[in-house]
Amino acid sequence: MTMNAELRPVHTLIDPSSSVIIGPSIRSAAVVRNMLASKIPVVGVHPSKDDVLGLKCLPSISALETTPDLAVVMVGHGRVEEAVYELMDRGTRAFFFPGLGSEAGADGPLIAARIRERAAANGSMIIGQNCMGIAKPGGSPWIGSISDSFVSGHVGISAQSGSIAEAFTTIGPRIGFRFIASTGSELNRDVSDFMSFMADDEETRAVGIFIETIRRPEAFIAALEKCAAAGKPVVALKVGKSGVAKRIALAHTGAVVGSNQAFSATLKRFSAIEVEDFPEMVETLEVLGKKRRPRGVRVAAVSESGGECGLMADRAEKNGVSFAPLPENTAIALNKEFPNYQHPQNPLDAWGVDTPEIVFPRSMEMLAESGAYDTLIAQVDISRFRGDDELVWCNMVVESLGKTAEKYNIAPAVVSVHSVDAPQSILDICTQYDLPLLRGINAAMQALGHSGRWSKPSSIHQDFGTPISISDMVTRDGALPEYESAEILERYGLPIASRKRVTSADQAGPVATSLGFPVVVKSDGPAHKSAGGGVILNINTAADAIAAVEKLGGVAFIAAQIPKGVEALVGMVRDEEFGPILAVGHGGVTVESNKPVTMLGPVDLKTAQLMVKEAGLEDPHGVLSASLVTLGRVAAEHPEIVEIDVNPMIVYDKATIAVDALVVISTENGK
Repeated sequence: MTMNAELRPVHTLIDPSSSVIIGPSIRSAAVVRNMLASKIPVVGVHPSKDDVLGLKCLPSISALETTPDLAVVMVGHGRVEEAVYELMDRGTRAFFFPGLGSEAGADGPLIAARIRERAAANGSMIIGQNCMGIAKPGGSPWIGSISDSFVSGHVGISAQSGSIAEAFTTIGPRIGFRFIASTGSELNRDVSDFMSFMADDEETRAVGIFIETIRRPEAFIAALEKCAAAGKPVVALKVGKSGVAKRIALAHTGAVVGSNQAFSATLKRFSAIEVEDFPEMVETLEVLGKKRRPRGVRVAAVSESGGECGLMADRAEKNGVSFAPLPENTAIALNKEFPNYQHPQNPLDAWGVDTPEIVFPRSMEMLAESGAYDTLIAQVDISRFRGDDELVWCNMVVESLGKTAEKYNIAPAVVSVHSVDAPQSILDICTQYDLPLLRGINAAMQALGHSGRWSKPSSIHQDFGTPISISDMVTRDGALPEYESAEILERYGLPIASRKRVTSADQAGPVATSLGFPVVVKSDGPAHKSAGGGVILNINTAADAIAAVEKLGGVAFIAAQIPKGVEALVGMVRDEEFGPILAVGHGGVTVESNKPVTMLGPVDLKTAQLMVKEAGLEDPHGVLSASLVTLGRVAAEHPEIVEIDVNPMIVYDKATIAVDALVVISTENGK
């Protein structure tokens, strides 16, 4: 592991045994209150006050009786360095800098750089600068308010945005948090370090990350791998994905795989869940933070409304969630016990079938008892504005779901069409039975789809044996001619149409005859020859072969023409930040209008097969998936190869064979 991939400790930032606030004041009242509310012993340092908002203060750092684990540095930027260095010399190793942002002016970056250098030499850990700190239920070094509704649980959050971090603290009694880290400018601890902590932390069940910039891609990959290995789902929300690609690609693969796709492909390799907005993130973490997670996407629901049943069914289909039909014996039993169901279907509209106190609990029991589902939903329209009379039976439904989930060990979910706060009685029941309360039908189905599909990734590290040498082929930078590109890939076992080079029209006839008609004649030149007239198809005689070579200037190559079939693309583009991104999708001249499936490489065969399936391609000979494994190996063994484009690879009844190949070299990348 390189230093850039190092996962650094943050435990003292999250769970210090003692702390000090340097420069407490009325302006820092929130952090003072939060620290006093925590179980962490805390003292202040103030040159002229013995007490600030109930915080005992000493006149100087030298007056501290013991060395604190954590220092919250609230002094102006002109005094930061002096305070930090004195504490470092005393043995303090954890620091929180809320400032050193724009208020520090031109001096800010210089001060930060000096502190970063000193901290690295000292082995210190810093959260900040320009951040909100760390929020924990019950009190912590957080510069905003921490309300009673911010409850303890099993989800950890690392957010580069202070506002997004604060949004998590203010969503009400939702999710249940181990901690929330607002990392700000990430002076010397970043999202990767907090992910590493959460992977090791027994209390953390799920990891949420809000990202603006990946500062250390190698460390980020290492952290994703560590979370995956620990069975901790990662839910990621990234902003700033609307920029253009960093460079113009020579290969089709590079044209369709930009930097944002590279980020997504990296997440996918480690089974991390990428979401598009904050509500989707909240609801997904709400599910994943509970002790009973869905083990698949088969759901059953008992609802108070036919309209809500329809909404759930529609949104489920769009989010990959299955309201699988009722087992025949379950449908018969439901109809026998509750004739008003008439033709019971999943989801079940239970309203008016019988009294709610009877039909809801019993229906949920029968669905759970069937063993046909991964998640059991109680759908009730929960709102604190609904009224006490309605609330009585809503409470009953939610409590019945909790009891059923415990009895049958099935993942539960309370789903409401509302997005407003639930009544406290509902929240108390959800807490008692550890039930996720999902707000909004679409967000609920997104969350159940994400959580139900999550699984630990298959083998990440590949042992390919002795690397295959291609040094004789890699002699210059840029795109290699197709003939040479194909030869490189053939050395790795990729099936490519038979071909021979000719340097004069006279050679064309015998060569074409030896290959067997029909043949194709290609110019031995630049990429994407078909668009520029450099490919002549359907050559059926020696004379036609001669004429075609003459048309292309007397230098070309002749290849066996593969029968028509499904055209596919397999490729690789080496992202500057994340590494080799593999791609598979529909090929031919329309590849750039069809988004391929991408994933960080290398991949094993099982993962490659899933990629091909996701791309909507058949792989009857197993060549497409095997080719993805092969390209991952090529990329791993030869960093000087920055792009590979195999397009098209033709799948027909007898075989799957590549008919075009492009390899792009950058010798600087291999150093």
